[in-house]
Amino acid sequence: MEAVLELLRRLVEFLGGVGPVLFGIVLLLVAPYVDRLLVRRKRIGFRVLYNSKIGLGPEQHNGGADPAEHGPPQLRQVARLLDRMSMVVIRIRNSGSYDIDPDDFERPLSFTFGGRLVWNARVSDASTGELRERLREGLAFFPDEGTPAKDGLVTVRQRLSDRMARWLGASSQGQPQGQDAEPAWHGVRLDGLRLKRGEKAKLVVVLREANSGDGDLTKVVGHTGKLKDAGLIMDERENRRVTLPRVTVALVIALSAVLVLSQLSTPRNPTVACVPGSLRIVGSTVFIPAMQAVADEYEKACGGDSEIATEPTGSIEGVRRVMEAGANAGLVAVADGKSKDHDRLYAGKLAIVTYHVAVNSGVGLNTLSVDDLRKINSGAYANWNQLRDDKTSLPIRIISRDQDSGTRQLYEQQVLRTGENVLSSNECLEKDRNPAAPVIRCERQGNPDVIRKISTVPGAIGYADEPALAAARKAGTITALTLDGKAFDASTAVRAGYPFWTVEYVYTKERPAAGSLAAAFLEFARSHALAQVRLSSAGFDPCVTKEGLEEACELR
Repeated sequence: MEAVLELLRRLVEFLGGVGPVLFGIVLLLVAPYVDRLLVRRKRIGFRVLYNSKIGLGPEQHNGGADPAEHGPPQLRQVARLLDRMSMVVIRIRNSGSYDIDPDDFERPLSFTFGGRLVWNARVSDASTGELRERLREGLAFFPDEGTPAKDGLVTVRQRLSDRMARWLGASSQGQPQGQDAEPAWHGVRLDGLRLKRGEKAKLVVVLREANSGDGDLTKVVGHTGKLKDAGLIMDERENRRVTLPRVTVALVIALSAVLVLSQLSTPRNPTVACVPGSLRIVGSTVFIPAMQAVADEYEKACGGDSEIATEPTGSIEGVRRVMEAGANAGLVAVADGKSKDHDRLYAGKLAIVTYHVAVNSGVGLNTLSVDDLRKINSGAYANWNQLRDDKTSLPIRIISRDQDSGTRQLYEQQVLRTGENVLSSNECLEKDRNPAAPVIRCERQGNPDVIRKISTVPGAIGYADEPALAAARKAGTITALTLDGKAFDASTAVRAGYPFWTVEYVYTKERPAAGSLAAAFLEFARSHALAQVRLSSAGFDPCVTKEGLEEACELR
């Protein structure tokens, strides 16, 4: 699906971008109106409303007798006459935007009826009486298409009585007439047609089949005529599949769909080296949330072609997985500080991570010495009344990380210079696991769990990264201690002597191959501005800055 969306996005770019496509949609929407109002400003529409027998034919009466075969001679003549007669009703209207004058016609509008003979005609339902009279005067009847129309409606009406008389057996003078005396008008022309905008009228034509035999009545109605310039005469009953409005609507729908769907695809960032594929990042529970944010930025910049997953396993477990994985496993580990397997893996530095020793706010202290922390770990100090002026008894309860934690490893290496004491407690309140232990000490899997325990257990002390402590410090439930009265400053990291900080390392089995997703993503995470913003907003100082490599990152 992402590939389809990306293709649509590129199509929009090929068409000039969102703006030109929107402009094209607008032009398509107004095209039918432009065609009607400007290009084909003058239009005549007609529609055949009725084309069938007059409706009076031989009906059987008196036990099934057919009047065309039985009854008086004159009745039989009338029945045969009506059986071959039909009527056509045509509505004619000005469907354009401007008035139509006789001079607008290149050829006048004419109608033929498939060889049927015109017997009579009339104009009805005209918009105005004036229009009705103009149409009546302009009707001209012709024998064949292309033959001059000499006879008007008056002539047709005059000859109607002669026709009827002949069919009833006598002429207007009382003598029968021959067939050659009957005029043969096959069509009607609307000469001098003048229609104001919106005007309409109906032309009613009475017809008779040219032959007097049996058979189906003719249904053909043809028309000729042409308006000058771009004018249009159209049969409104024709079911044309391809029309300008239908084409424009279809194009509008198609372009709108392309435009909307293309916006669902995230455009690629040209400053990012995008490589399709999948990658998995494991390791530090402290740093994995920041890596997930960086991975999201990479996927967004690359339009979703890459899939990067993260798993907070702990630094030690993460490095162990990379050690056990194959060279092309697509696995990356992030670790708090330099791993013991550092020299057996490919490593890179990402950011500076600062940690704090923190106590429950009820302890009432703001600083401890490193020596004090070592004595707390050994059990030499087991109560806070040994370290503060308030001599009220308050047991020291140590909240530690589990053995796979890089944070714990850093605390043991940089602060305690030895391992933590024995595990003696489950809930961090008393020595319920090991009553003989010198300290009350429990373990939790992640820094957020450690912070929650420190906040709620009286006399608790523990350690966590600075970003994780921020909310609890703001809430006033814990206090982040300075060590020997010192806090971390990246610009004076060595001179300040604050020990509890490290560099976040990234490890892969081997150096990622050029052009691989691992190589592209790690370069993005180390040096791209988008990644640096994510790391900084998470509370970490990127090792690579605009000025180059951060000096403190070279120290560990």
